[in-house]
Amino acid sequence: MKLFKNILISIFFLSYIFLVLWFFDITRFKLIQIFWNLAGFSYDIKQQNYKIYIPIQLYRPESMFVPEKIHIPVKPKFPVIEFHGHLFKTSEDELIQMMENTNTKIFIDLALRTTTLENYEQLEQKYKKLKDRLIIFPGLNWNRLKENNNQTGIELMAKDLEEIAKNKSIKGIKLWKDFGLMHRKKDGSLWRLDDPAFDPVWDVCKKYHLIVAIHTSDPPAFFRPIDERNERLIELSRRPEWSFYGKNYPSFDEIMKQRENLFKRRRDLIFVALHFGEFAHDLKRASELLEKHSNVYIDIAQRIDELGRHPRSTRDFFIKYQDRILFGIDGPPEYKKAQIYWRFLETDDEYFDYLPEDKSIKGLWKIYGISLPDTVLEKIYYKNALRLLNLQKY
Repeated sequence: MKLFKNILISIFFLSYIFLVLWFFDITRFKLIQIFWNLAGFSYDIKQQNYKIYIPIQLYRPESMFVPEKIHIPVKPKFPVIEFHGHLFKTSEDELIQMMENTNTKIFIDLALRTTTLENYEQLEQKYKKLKDRLIIFPGLNWNRLKENNNQTGIELMAKDLEEIAKNKSIKGIKLWKDFGLMHRKKDGSLWRLDDPAFDPVWDVCKKYHLIVAIHTSDPPAFFRPIDERNERLIELSRRPEWSFYGKNYPSFDEIMKQRENLFKRRRDLIFVALHFGEFAHDLKRASELLEKHSNVYIDIAQRIDELGRHPRSTRDFFIKYQDRILFGIDGPPEYKKAQIYWRFLETDDEYFDYLPEDKSIKGLWKIYGISLPDTVLEKIYYKNALRLLNLQKY
């Protein structure tokens, strides 16, 4: 009996180790190779009669393209205000060093999960050395809708926001794509972005002159089947839970329409449509957004991978709308990541990676720099943010 018990424990332990190894791409496919070899089959790509199947998640081809010129900035031409930052698990000292390395004078933390005054004060205390350089945009307390999935919940959400706004000199709030794509009513339908029920929240924003930084959606590929025709197959096969394809979600165009209705109905508020307003792939729609709504700005966070694919049109767009575009890289100010943004904005380099090597790619393409004039760079790096935040200097 004891032997049987030990065998079961050993099987359970080995199974657990196996599942842990199977979870990671790199070890999973190593295990597959071992199984093939143990079964007596060769796993040698050099064999002429062998067809290799490389998992799409692991495909990272090395380009044979030799650029004629390379300009990799060691620092940005001008000081930076990071308008789309997230602290994640970055310590205070780490953030200070990162900001020094990237010449980031002001860091805006879009603190989605900071939803009450108590949460806000805890975060503020954690980064007290940076009180003059860190601006926190709190989020909305969606727990109120779990407690009261009705108008009462929304009014309580608005009260939580007002408690922060009247006690702290906040500049804005952060909304995420869960509003419109995830939060549901009791009947299972989604709360709409343009639902007048949320006016108590917007009224607080108006009262305290709060900027509404809103991430509404992901690129259109996230709303399409995860198949061989989806250009983000690598990204979505790695993270299928990011997909919004199917009958349980609105279409990309529908969620954009809801947002448009909100922008139109609440022209008394300033919105920053994050991630280039979700239109980095379609500059015509991005232009229409800014032309129709003078109360809307956009940022470039996590969208240079799209913008750098059509550099000439993007450059023209940036020059035309130079007063409405904000700098951001989405996350802590990591040097290698920021460096690619500087390269994209400042140089005319060709065919380079849009993320550092240690980051997971979105798709199999490269980007090109747009070499903006210094007068435009200054606005995007910090001047537009200073004006929007009503700050005299950084």
